[in-house]
Amino acid sequence: MSSGVLSKSSINHKQILILLILVLVVITTIYQLRPFLDDEQFSWISIPTYSILPGLLTVYSSVLAIKLHKQKHFQAKAFFFFALGNVCWFIAEQIWQAYDHLWNEDPFPSEADVFFIASYPFMIIFLFLSIKPILKSISRNVWLFSLALSFSFLIPSVLAAYDDMVGEQAFATSIALTYPILSSIQLIPAIIGLLFLSKKGINFSWMLLLSGFIINSIADSFFLFVELDGSYYDGHPVDLIFVYGFILLIFSLHTRLKISNIPNSENYGMLFHENLQYDTIHKFGIPLTLSIICLIVTTILVHSVFIESEESISAQSITFGIVVMLVVFVTIILTINRNLSKLVKIRTNELEKQKNNLEHLVEEKTQELLKSERLSAIGELSGRLAHDMRNPLSVMKMSVDLINQSDGETKISDVKVVERLDLIKKSIDRISHQVDDVLSYVRRSPLKLISVSLSELIQDCIKKINLPDNIKLKFIKNDLQIKCDPVKLEAVIINLIVNAIQEIPNGGNIEIRSFENDEFMVIEFIDSGKGISNESIDKVFEPLFTTKQKGTGLGLASCKNIVEQHLGKISVRNNPTTFTIMIPKELQQISKGSKQS
Repeated sequence: MSSGVLSKSSINHKQILILLILVLVVITTIYQLRPFLDDEQFSWISIPTYSILPGLLTVYSSVLAIKLHKQKHFQAKAFFFFALGNVCWFIAEQIWQAYDHLWNEDPFPSEADVFFIASYPFMIIFLFLSIKPILKSISRNVWLFSLALSFSFLIPSVLAAYDDMVGEQAFATSIALTYPILSSIQLIPAIIGLLFLSKKGINFSWMLLLSGFIINSIADSFFLFVELDGSYYDGHPVDLIFVYGFILLIFSLHTRLKISNIPNSENYGMLFHENLQYDTIHKFGIPLTLSIICLIVTTILVHSVFIESEESISAQSITFGIVVMLVVFVTIILTINRNLSKLVKIRTNELEKQKNNLEHLVEEKTQELLKSERLSAIGELSGRLAHDMRNPLSVMKMSVDLINQSDGETKISDVKVVERLDLIKKSIDRISHQVDDVLSYVRRSPLKLISVSLSELIQDCIKKINLPDNIKLKFIKNDLQIKCDPVKLEAVIINLIVNAIQEIPNGGNIEIRSFENDEFMVIEFIDSGKGISNESIDKVFEPLFTTKQKGTGLGLASCKNIVEQHLGKISVRNNPTTFTIMIPKELQQISKGSKQS
């Protein structure tokens, strides 16, 4: 099952997208209650949220890693690191919740920070392992853009964190600086994957996963600034951004797990695949991005209006959050859109070429069909004519023979009359030969296979040919046995010897070789003629093709039919001109098929 068929018939991405947006809307609506609830009341929302979502993410990633490992999938190792990162994430969130809601403390650094920081290396390893198949194909511009966007997060975040930690202990300062550094590094492969895939075609589950990582990196930077300016509180809009990241990752893993349950889909779900759909970003990515931005902006506006003054969001935080979200996603979407425009142009050119090729192929097949129909009609007519001509030709030939064999009294003594009779006889022989060519080509009778001596068969053929005095024919006897239809194969051998004679009208040499290899009995006919032209050598076995003024163009075509009826091959090469017949040794299976033809 191809990936294109899989994505359409087995997994309805449109339904998943609608469900995802509905979940985001519900979560956002719940978070709009924060301005009207105190900290204790809102904890009934935040504690389950930050327990259930990281827990689901940990379970999904662990189950998927185990399943891919059992399938010996190439992504199993990457998802193992992803599962470890989620475990650290889950533990960190629970410790954070315990400090915030049970112990009412906010130490820094705490055990939660250790696990948060520990999750980043696992996530970074997961992302780089995932994009490893496409690393060699990533352009320099994609690298530069990803690094530039990552540094645009890193520099202000590091500077702000460092200024805030001046005078603090070295360990605490290093922890504070590690957060933005690792978050920015994590952003690089996520952006690379999304940009590269937008140019080559993107998988729906990977679009959600990479978008989830990008959203979390944005949330990290947003959280740092609101924490530094003292405007953070439980239920802050930045928490909602983190929740969006969790939800996107969960839906991504849910989709990927469904794919892993489908038979023969092992290679589906990798970052890049030839059969992936090209419209994923337009159909799903842009609506999802716009929905998230609208929901976040709405949340920020609601909180800024209704929240109490002492817990109000600073103008700087609002501006930062909105600008960051808009800049990142608009930049990525514009880049993706530009790549997709190029991709559409490339695909249009490819389709145009395919259209031209198909038109050419249809024209070619049409001409072949017309030629086949003409040949069929000509063959039927030629067969009738040849059959009807055979009887008068036989009478004419017999009459000439009787005249030549007359008694002394009635024998013709006029030299000119004798010459004319001889000319008539030769003309009758030539016409008879052409009639035999036509009938051999038109009639495809079943094979009558028997085992015969190959040497005796060739010698009998040589005896039936009037060999000119200026031509030397060389044939070495052997004791090979061949299973064939001797009557039909004899016609092929005679035809090839006669052709060789005609190619050396001024005299020359003809050599016939017969031997065997592992699979075939081989007969070669070699003449010392000038050879076949390069323009004609590929056409000599085509019906009606001939370079002789007196030929029908059916002799070699008939030879080809007979050899192929024996499941054999016939070919020709130059330097010297050599016709080769190859008849398979094992022909028992032909008998039944031949009788049915």
